[in-house]
This record gives sequence, structure tokens and C-alpha cells, in this order.
Amino acid sequence: MGFNFFKAFQGETRPLGGRYEIVRPLGAGGFGQTFLARDLHLPDHPLCVVKQLKPQVSSPAQMQIARRLFDTEAKVLYKLGSHNQIPRLLAHFEEQQDFYLAQELVEGHALSEELRPGQSWTPEQAVALLSDLLGVLAFVHQHNVIHRDIKPSNLIRRHHDGRIVLIDFGAVKQVSTQLMASNTGTHTISIGTQGYMPNEQLSGNPRFSSDIYAVGIIAIQALTGCHPTLLATDVQTCEVQWRDRCSNLPPELGDLLDHMVRYDFRTRYTSASEALAAVQTLPEALLCAAPSPVMPDAQTLGTIASDLYNSTTPWPSSIGDGERSPLPIERTGKTVALPPLPLPASPSQTKLMPIAGGMAALILAGLGLTMVLPNRAPSASPPTPTDGSDQSTNTPSTPTSSASPTQLTAETEPNAKSSEVATRLEQAEKQRVQGNYQPALNAYDQAIALDPDVPEAQWGRCYSLNKLERFSEAVEACDAAIALQPNYADALWSKGYALEQQQQPQAALDLYDQAIALDQSHAEAWNNRGTALFQLGQIEDAYTAFDRAVQINADFSEAWSNRAAALWEKGQYDAALESINRALEADPKNAIAQSLQQQMRNKLGQ
Repeated sequence: MGFNFFKAFQGETRPLGGRYEIVRPLGAGGFGQTFLARDLHLPDHPLCVVKQLKPQVSSPAQMQIARRLFDTEAKVLYKLGSHNQIPRLLAHFEEQQDFYLAQELVEGHALSEELRPGQSWTPEQAVALLSDLLGVLAFVHQHNVIHRDIKPSNLIRRHHDGRIVLIDFGAVKQVSTQLMASNTGTHTISIGTQGYMPNEQLSGNPRFSSDIYAVGIIAIQALTGCHPTLLATDVQTCEVQWRDRCSNLPPELGDLLDHMVRYDFRTRYTSASEALAAVQTLPEALLCAAPSPVMPDAQTLGTIASDLYNSTTPWPSSIGDGERSPLPIERTGKTVALPPLPLPASPSQTKLMPIAGGMAALILAGLGLTMVLPNRAPSASPPTPTDGSDQSTNTPSTPTSSASPTQLTAETEPNAKSSEVATRLEQAEKQRVQGNYQPALNAYDQAIALDPDVPEAQWGRCYSLNKLERFSEAVEACDAAIALQPNYADALWSKGYALEQQQQPQAALDLYDQAIALDQSHAEAWNNRGTALFQLGQIEDAYTAFDRAVQINADFSEAWSNRAAALWEKGQYDAALESINRALEADPKNAIAQSLQQQMRNKLGQ
């Protein structure tokens, strides 16, 4: 391996709680930050997830209350983690008046990757999702806990078995606490995500049936291929209107989902157990014919399959003898000869047989290929992240204030409503360009509330959420924009950025390439293409992408800085220093470039 540019310039940090060494940030939101970390107290220092929670308190008395509530919440999480489809809580602790949760790392992908705009699931696939998700949610509800933020990005398809894992319980509250607050005339904070949050939750009074609503909406999104913010509601009843977007919908499934997403929480299923019991009464054909879990689209599947079967990762000891053996796919028509894997006990189990930490059987099913079963397979485990990589210098660019403000698409006759939408959008664009992202987000939300079918408003919302480091929500906002305008280069690029910040560089790279195909002069997409390639270890291609970005925009300071990083990694130190100088010429206030310039000079003895 060559010189690790980012690791060399990373400052030493003390392990959190004296135990957890931060590897890299995974995301951030209104309640704190999430990190990938190593547990230094365990053999081989396994990876885990550490969540930092910042209590918003202003006095010692409030801190004591916050500390007590945090301890109570942690005890609930310990109990919930006993379920196989909920990450185990490994530890909880306080450091410098911040609270931390250490949790099990789940290897998988978010359900949001499977819910593609315009792509519909079959009824059988939707029923399989309902059964799996309601099963784990029933366990949560039995412990008197309301999740309050069930959405695709908080549902992880676990790679080794395809099951849905429910994550992000940072917002949970015990029901007894909520009832006590209601009895005293107070309300809990409104926590949730637009589109998946019912009316009573918006007003700060979540119920068990609020989670049921979210699950039902996700199933409807899967069946319709339509983001929930784009679904109409009946003006008289406020009920979600969605059946007209589904063809060949079994009426029993339609009635069940309508029951789950009713506007009045009192008329929904009261708990996940009740909803699950209703699912189990569906026609046997829907329950028995449920296929393997839905996987990403064919292009993504092809990439996964290629990586899996050309991998030189050693076999785990439980599978084979540790030798390295690249085994490419052998195709004959629609038959694929797989590398060896352990045969299941019964032939009927072959359809769902996982392959050494991956989902090759499911991948092949998604590609419409027939599986020829051998005896064992190489591991599909992802490579261990580079320990200590410095994210600050390799941070993909977010949309800059130099981007041209978008204009409202005029597709309808001017009227009072469209005029108000245009006004809100203009206000939002002004705030965004000035760097006032929370006010911009508020204005975009107001425009979307008036008319959800404006792609520029949905993209502006995604842009602002990215700037606020609310990346999961940004993905959903960009999806809404793409659903309205599939060839929207800015939305594809911004979604790619959000995914890259969630440590999905390959998925991000695919989106950057789509954006560039639509707009060859998209400097930001070229720059972000470079950062994704850098994370994937393709340094030469990364340099080419950064170089293309600065050719398009010679004043793109961040691209010059990233170009310097690639040059340094290639061992071209003088050229790297020249590139970092160009970054500072473009933006003398670029603090990262200033720091890197000084450190480069020190290492070169200048």
C-alpha cells in the first residue's frame, strides 16, 4: 500500500470511554452524531456503532434529569437488543456531559436502496416485508415502546440472512412516560420523518398505531413506487389515496393497508401484534408465494455479484480452509454455476440459502438467473474500513452558493396557490444561496405543503438537509425529486453525496455517473466522483475526476484540495503542494487547505 495521506495528517484522539476508537463518522442529525468505532477491549478490536447524544440543558438540575432519562432509555434499549432483529446495546456511558451508546454493527443495506422511484414491488413481496417488520415491531410494542421514526433508512436488510433489522431507537420513549405527560397537559416532542409520520405524531402525541401507520406507508411506497410525500389525500376524509397507482392489487391486501394508514389513529390496528395477526389472515397464495427479499436494481445487483464472485477475501474458518480463490460467475444462458457453498439440510431451503456473509442466492434471483448449487463459497464480507482515515479532507462537496437558483416549473395556469408556491420557493432559494439552510428548509417545506409536485422544491430540501448533515432524510427528499423528474442531475448528485456520507461510496459513484451523463459540465459531480473513487481505493481515477472538476471550474477550491490529496497518495509531493496552493488561491479562507498546506510543507522540509 502507498502512503496514506489522510491517516498521516489525522491527529491522535483518546478512545471514548477509554474503550472505543473512532474510525469515521457515519452521519449526524438533530439529536447527535453516529460513528463507526472499534472496541479496544475485545479481541481483534471488532467494529461497532457509537452514537453521541447531546442533551440540550442549561442548568445542573436539568442535567440530572437528562442523565436519569438517558439511563432509563438505555435500560429499555438493553431489553430490546435481545431480539435478533434489533442491534444489541453493548454499553452506555457519559463523557464531558455528552451521552454515548455503543451498539452492534449490522452489515447490510438500508431498505431505501430497494425502494426505487417508479419501481413497484409485487403484492407477495410487500406481504413478506409486512410479516418480517411487524414481527420485530410486535416485540418492541410488547415492551411498551413506540419507535416513532420507522422509515426506509432505519430498516436494514441484513446481508447474511436477508432479514429486516430495525435501527435508530434514539427517539424512543416508554409509554408510561408519554401517558404521564399527557395527563399533566404537556406533550412530547414531535419526532419523525415527513411522509411516514401520522397526524397525531405531528402534534406530539404518538401512539402504538403511529408505528403501524409508518409500516403501512412503507408497504404502500413499495407497491406504488411512489414516495409518500407525493401521495394525494382525500380533501374530505384526509385518507391517503393510493390504490389508483396499483395494478392487480389483491383487495384483501388493499383493505389491510388502508386500515393501517387511516387518518384517525383510533380506527387503525392498535398494535403490531394485531396488525401481524391481520396479515396472517391474508389469502394463502399471498403468504406462501412470498419471494426472496427485494434487492437493488439490476445494475446494482450486477456490481454486487461481480464483486462477490471475483473477491479474493479469505474464506472464514467456519466455511473453508482460509485459501484465496477468485471464482468468477459461469453463465450458460440463464444458468449460473456458483462457487461452492454449504448445502442446506433440505432442498426446499435452497432459495433463501445465504452465501458466506453475502446474499448471492438473492442476488441471482433478482437477476432472474437459475442457481446451480455447489458446496461452498468465498466470503462476501466487505473490506474493513481504513482505520483512522481523515474524513475532513476527503469530504465530498455539497452544493455551493455559486449554484444557480432554480426556478419553479410552470406546468399549470397561474393561480393564487401557484403564486404562493413560487413565492415560498423564491424565499427558500434565497436563504439557501446565502447559506441559511434551516430557514431554507422551512421555506421548502412550506412550498411542498402547498404543492408536493415541484421537483425543484424537493431537491432544495435535499440540498439543505445535506448541509444540515441530516443525510437519511436528504436521500428521501432527493428520491421525491427524482420521482418527479428522473433526469434531474442535481438531485442525482445530491443523493449520491448523502449516500457517500453514509459510507456507501459505490452507490454514490453510480449516481454521480448518472448526473455527469446528464451534465458533463457538472463540476461538483466530478469532484464527488473523485471522493467516492478515492474511498474505493481507485486513486488514479480519483485524480482524473478531480482534475476534470478544476478544468470546468478553475476557482473550485475544494476540488483543488482533493486533487492535492490524490497527488500526494500517488507520491507526487511537489505537484500535491502546488495543487493545495491553487486551492488557497481560489479560497484563502479554506481552513482545511491551510492546515494541509502547512503539514505538507513540514513533511517536505520546506
